[in-house]
Amino acid sequence: MNIVKLLKYSLYLFIMILVVFFFITIYMYFFSKQPAAEISYSIAVPLCLFIVSLLYAKSVHERGLIRGIEIWIVYFALVLLMKVIFSYPGEISIVRQLLYLPVAILGGILGVNTKLKIPKR
Repeated sequence: MNIVKLLKYSLYLFIMILVVFFFITIYMYFFSKQPAAEISYSIAVPLCLFIVSLLYAKSVHERGLIRGIEIWIVYFALVLLMKVIFSYPGEISIVRQLLYLPVAILGGILGVNTKLKIPKR
């Protein structure tokens, strides 16, 4: 049951990252010629990890710490898989990837601890 939700939210993470990167790229191509705007790429991934781990933990209703770690593991495996598939010659920053882990954990913890608003009848 949880593996299906994990795969579903992992797909959400992948799609969300692609959409956010697409819009950032379009914005930078047409409207911004400043190199300082490239920092938005560094902010996009942790933000997407936070949101998806929050939603995933909220849907499962238990163990937010573990749910955040699960989302991060799927993200990291996806990054490694993309590196192998596309034969990317650059190195992956392990320190940066490990800095994303607390963000995903925080999203999972907050997701479990948020109350569901049930309308009263």
